[in-house]
Amino acid sequence: MRRRNLLRLSAAGAASLGAASLLGPWQAEADTVGPLRTAPTTPLAVGVRQYNWMRGNRQVTTFVYYPSTGPSGSGPTTNAPVAPGVFPVCQYTHGSGASPQGALAHIRPMAAAGFIVPAPVFTKASIGDTYNGELPRDVSEAITRTLALNTGSDPLAGHIDTANVGVSGYSMGGMTTNALLTAFPDARIKAAVAMSSIRMGGPSPVVRANVLFVHGDRDTLTTYSSARQSYAEMPTPKAFLTFIGGDHSSYFSDNRAIRTYLDWMRWSLYGDTTARDRLATDATSSGTRWEFVPGPAIPTTGPATPSPTGTTPAPTGQVGATYRIVNTWSGGYQAEVTVTAGSAPINGWTVRWTMAGGATISQLWNGTLSTSGSSVTVRNAGYNGSLAADASTTFGFLVDGAPATPPLTVTTP
Repeated sequence: MRRRNLLRLSAAGAASLGAASLLGPWQAEADTVGPLRTAPTTPLAVGVRQYNWMRGNRQVTTFVYYPSTGPSGSGPTTNAPVAPGVFPVCQYTHGSGASPQGALAHIRPMAAAGFIVPAPVFTKASIGDTYNGELPRDVSEAITRTLALNTGSDPLAGHIDTANVGVSGYSMGGMTTNALLTAFPDARIKAAVAMSSIRMGGPSPVVRANVLFVHGDRDTLTTYSSARQSYAEMPTPKAFLTFIGGDHSSYFSDNRAIRTYLDWMRWSLYGDTTARDRLATDATSSGTRWEFVPGPAIPTTGPATPSPTGTTPAPTGQVGATYRIVNTWSGGYQAEVTVTAGSAPINGWTVRWTMAGGATISQLWNGTLSTSGSSVTVRNAGYNGSLAADASTTFGFLVDGAPATPPLTVTTP
């Protein structure tokens, strides 16, 4: 099909770029919102690990690229030791008929810049899977599973900044990225880069993210006018990098696009204001047009004001759970529950509560949801039920209704 063929990219051409040539020296500066960590000042080596995850009956095989030990800018090296530090997540979705390995021109610089980059394999997916929500849901699953690696025995445990999540993608992947901000929202997203995308719906009120569009103004496949409409609708902060005379893929390996992409994520997820101030210089040339509407910065440390919490009364040494409101908006809110084992390991958990005032849960991750009227039951997912003594895990959810902090009941098998 013509659409599918044109959304491809040559793997050999994309992989030929070296990470070090794109990164350059960096100077990280903390934003006023107080980032959790400081961005690396020099490119790191890159490692990669493969995970064969499932979402129901859909396989979500994912290559997770990450900063590793080794010579600066080298890799990706399979199963390389993880570099010291804690790193934000910047997910990447490739184009139709391509692969993560064919998109290393984008993925490798991001991992070398200090990001954990989960890249699902969608070689058999079609554009229709973006429109019907399958690919956005697969990406959300890959993000959930990646964040879950931060606890347990995985080599990435303790190295993942679970509070700061970005998404990105090119062509079909750019459409999927856009869909995660609109038609199939993921409230965890704080930054997005949509390359050669189109409008996938109006902005969702549950997502508050810094959004960058990259597009050629002569793209006849994912039309420039559609991307411009989506950009116009997005709240600030937002930016648009236009490649003048560029078609669907002519800018894919262009240093101007990749440097701008890196700057955007470093500012958005590390609070690196030096990267923000470098955006115009890195994006602007005789062949590009740069537009940037700063707006208020997205906090990298969560809500600016304390969130109400509700805690399950639990005797010392027994399992407990804590409820926290993460974010609110007109007509809804985001919350999370942290389940903590007591003085002994547990193998499975269940949390129950009652929703107030007719509120309903519209989306939940890191757990299995069932409801009966206003009664809510959340059981562990297959990967986060076993907790060592005093260890904890978190599930999150979106609610349509007024914010509330109900009492919780937590049990184990």
